[in-house]
Amino acid sequence: MRIGIDFDNTLACYDPVFTRLAREQGLIEQDEQITKQGFRQLIRRKNNGELLWQRLQGEIYGQRMQEAEQFDGEDLFLRRCAAAPDIEVFIVSHKTVFGHFDETQSNLRHAAKLWMRDKGFFDPMKYAIPEAHLFFESTQLEKVARIAKLQCDVFIDDLIELFSTPSFPCGTKKILFSDAAPCKLVGQADYICASWVEIEEMIFGN
Repeated sequence: MRIGIDFDNTLACYDPVFTRLAREQGLIEQDEQITKQGFRQLIRRKNNGELLWQRLQGEIYGQRMQEAEQFDGEDLFLRRCAAAPDIEVFIVSHKTVFGHFDETQSNLRHAAKLWMRDKGFFDPMKYAIPEAHLFFESTQLEKVARIAKLQCDVFIDDLIELFSTPSFPCGTKKILFSDAAPCKLVGQADYICASWVEIEEMIFGN
């Protein structure tokens, strides 16, 4: 089985980083928590909010990438994949080299790859994903084309828009990593999983 996985907000969880940044910006109290989407809504209410959002997002995906965390259950799922001889894991990310409006011009792909290396994604003794199985694509259409070329049996992503792309391969099962209400997404994804524990149960059957 070939399992394709998105990167941002699927493997890398940014909510703790956005919480710290929101506190630094004085947007929330020190004891409050915030998600990426909540942070975005607060920022976009400001003057030139969209531009500020792009800059801050570039900062997190670049300079502060190492503050990102893994999702609960992700480690066990990837270890189980590594232990299964009939499973290959591919990471396919829609990520430009540089962030829009990022004055530091941090290399976002390099930062993401360094984060994965530090977490043991390429370590034969941990997740054992070959670095050759990591792909960064500049557009969503190129990402979909890569998924098709790899002939992934399933693909896991947090964005329903990816699965709505007309060229998305019909032979690839769509697993949406989301806690959205399933009734709103009927027909857009084959499976909707709110956690990596649910994804593991769906893939391995227990």
